[in-house]
Amino acid sequence: MQQKKIEKESDFYVIPKRDTIPEKIIVNESFEQRVYSNEIKSIEIGIKNLKSGEPCYKINSGGPLQVDFDLLNEHATSIQFELIHCDRNWVKSDLMEMEYIEGYASDYIEGISISSGTINQYIHYNFNIPNNNTKFIISGNYILKVFEEDQNDTPLFTVKIFVSEQTSDINFKLLESNDMEQRKYLQSYELNCTFNSSAVEDPYNNIHVNIQQNHQEFDEQWLSGPNFIRENKLVFLPAEERTFNGGNEFRFFDISSFRSGSQKVEKLFFEENEYHVILKKEPKRSYKQYLEYKDLDGRSFIRSYDADDVSWEGEYGIVHFELPIREILEEKVFLFGQLTNWTIDEKHQMKYDSITKSYKCEQLLKQGYYNYIYVTKKGDFITTRQLEGAHFDANNEYVVKVYYLDPVNLYDRLLSYQVFKIIT
Repeated sequence: MQQKKIEKESDFYVIPKRDTIPEKIIVNESFEQRVYSNEIKSIEIGIKNLKSGEPCYKINSGGPLQVDFDLLNEHATSIQFELIHCDRNWVKSDLMEMEYIEGYASDYIEGISISSGTINQYIHYNFNIPNNNTKFIISGNYILKVFEEDQNDTPLFTVKIFVSEQTSDINFKLLESNDMEQRKYLQSYELNCTFNSSAVEDPYNNIHVNIQQNHQEFDEQWLSGPNFIRENKLVFLPAEERTFNGGNEFRFFDISSFRSGSQKVEKLFFEENEYHVILKKEPKRSYKQYLEYKDLDGRSFIRSYDADDVSWEGEYGIVHFELPIREILEEKVFLFGQLTNWTIDEKHQMKYDSITKSYKCEQLLKQGYYNYIYVTKKGDFITTRQLEGAHFDANNEYVVKVYYLDPVNLYDRLLSYQVFKIIT
């Protein structure tokens, strides 16, 4: 038998060095969510005072988005942000700034706190949008680009935020798949959404619905051309292609205190001027029985039991992840969750260690409660099923967004952004 060719990787684990220089890039007309500087940590975006974790501002809701992040540095640096309107595929729209922002689309971040009494020195930044200087005029997808003063072409990070009109009511329901062999592993769905028939032209072709499971862009689905239209409602019936892997509950650990461990922490110690957290080894779950428990569907919650204000007194520690597997896989293995900013890149890749026969990586994380999951990637195919399994009974969160390609104003309006917490 001819063996499959396996991409050769180093078979021992090497602790990566922390880079202090932002990656030089040229930003083109298409955008993605990405952290370019290794010194940016703990990005949080949510409704002010609620910190819901949803990067969506609802027009005329009264509650602005609050953005928080840390810069690993001893001295405060002048940092700016810019808002860029995009179409539903994250390509910069043809609109001028004055058509989507009232005030300034680019401004300085004024909320700055210098860390105090921490091992790792950092600067905590926070700001609200909209604010007195910046207001949204229209709905849609927006890229929030953050960069050092006058360094617009080399951003520190870019994140996706959403401005919604909330004018469409969505009904989303999970069903068992019609595929008898896969119905224990897949979650099928049906969906309908309303529209204003007097303001929407050709809803059959101009309305597009995006569905994400647990903020996973790698297996998101797009719907257009409904099965039928009933008065002012688009109806999408279950179909073979309208299914998601049921997935599994997210793994978790709690590092809210560096003075005591938690049930998922094997060892916690201080060495070479750094806190280290060794997580308990947990094997792959692809063939294990489903175990239901409450999770945050991939989210993280920054908090500290050792400090009064975690934003500038919270400590950072190196968290060591280890996934026991007998032999190296053909696929690459990555961490995924809010702790990776919902992205999959080399900074969060696991490396195989032939001595311990396990995949390992480390992440510098702030004190808090974290969810995470392991994904595999081969070419463009990314899945959680190979390492985490798939169960119809798994409790998941689905984010549904309804876009309308306005043929008059020529941009993608976001009619609705809704989150459905599905408990089977």
